[in-house]
Amino acid sequence: MTEEQLEDCEKCLNRKRGNIDNEDICNIKGKSLDFEGRCRDFQHDNSVVSGIENKINAIKPNLKRAKLAEIFVWAVMAIDILAIFSSYLQYNLLIDFQNNEFVTDEMLESNDLREILVAYLYLVVFIVSAVTFIQWFRRAYYNLNIRTNCDNSEGWAAGSWFVPIISLYRPYQIMKEMETKSTHLINSKTSEQNAVKTSTIGIWWTLWIVSNYIGSFLFKSAFKEETVENFINATIGDIVLSLIGIPLAIVTVSMIKSYSKKEEELTKLEKIEI
Repeated sequence: MTEEQLEDCEKCLNRKRGNIDNEDICNIKGKSLDFEGRCRDFQHDNSVVSGIENKINAIKPNLKRAKLAEIFVWAVMAIDILAIFSSYLQYNLLIDFQNNEFVTDEMLESNDLREILVAYLYLVVFIVSAVTFIQWFRRAYYNLNIRTNCDNSEGWAAGSWFVPIISLYRPYQIMKEMETKSTHLINSKTSEQNAVKTSTIGIWWTLWIVSNYIGSFLFKSAFKEETVENFINATIGDIVLSLIGIPLAIVTVSMIKSYSKKEEELTKLEKIEI
């Protein structure tokens, strides 16, 4: 197979999903890779960009998105710390109330106001953080799709977060694919053989799933009978959720930084190849 024929195969809608290897690029049953001229089963895929120079021009900058995502992840963590302190004050107030100690209406109203303000602040910053993270995540996967053949379209990098059931595993799969394939690309362009490290991604996703489970539990508990005991349990749940948010933020920022370095390194290596 010539280089020109291989480029045709890279653009073919019938190509095998995954790494582009001369030995297994075609998934048409019984198809021989040794063809003369143009393959009759070739169908052009406009999403595939071939040629180093064309790929460099198609790559979109992502460092600013990474920095913005990091800032808002840190902001969410800061509010998590504030929420822990606020919930701790509420817990002590509820314990005093349960033990029939002196608690005024003003103290209860002040506590409710503080908790509402913290909750609204967290909601706003969390939404902005989610948007900036997904924007970075989608751009990173788009760039990887330009560089190599990925298992999903860039649209799934954003959409998979919002589809029930799929949201439980697809973002993790995409992030793991990004780490694996970017490392392989760097190894193919250098004499180094860096190992693929996905442990951070596993920790990140485990913490995310656990925090979502606790968040779902707290949401359901809001509809339970309004008793002091239920309020105390919900407050403890809020503290646990905020505590998990701290390592989750640290791991998330670490993951963004690590992958951003790989993107920047790939860009430099590709420019050298021209």
